[in-house]
Amino acid sequence: MKKLTSILLSMTLLLALAACGGNGGGGQNKEAPDLNKYYEDFMASLGADNQPAMGDVEAEQLSQLYPGLENYAAKQSVLKIAMISAVAFEFALVELENEADAKAVADIFQARIDYQIENGAFYPMTLEGWEQAKIITQGNVVALIVAQGEQDRAVEEFNSLFA
Repeated sequence: MKKLTSILLSMTLLLALAACGGNGGGGQNKEAPDLNKYYEDFMASLGADNQPAMGDVEAEQLSQLYPGLENYAAKQSVLKIAMISAVAFEFALVELENEADAKAVADIFQARIDYQIENGAFYPMTLEGWEQAKIITQGNVVALIVAQGEQDRAVEEFNSLFA
């Protein structure tokens, strides 16, 4: 009887473990999309005549624009800003090593939006663009998207990467 009970308990435990481990930890091991490809494809979709001049956020600008972001390990990041202050276009796309850091990075991006609305956006259209800025968190990926005139489409296309 003990042998039969022991076998039944072992089988139950084995089935329970198999059921729990079936999807790789709730999808946390799922590879994030190529953030640079998203950015490049989106910008290309604007057409050559409608693309704002964009530049990379250089190392010395990082702590100015996104104070504290340098403290978080990233697997990939795309940090692009408009080269002209009268244009509300900015993409900060970061895949973090640690999903637990996503909230802190989202807060850094929110501070960027708040600063631009309160102090940085000098033109009415630029201010409007920053007021429509979106922060999106998808697991360990955090995005700040400011795409004046194309905001909804930029957000929709970003979210579709995770569908």
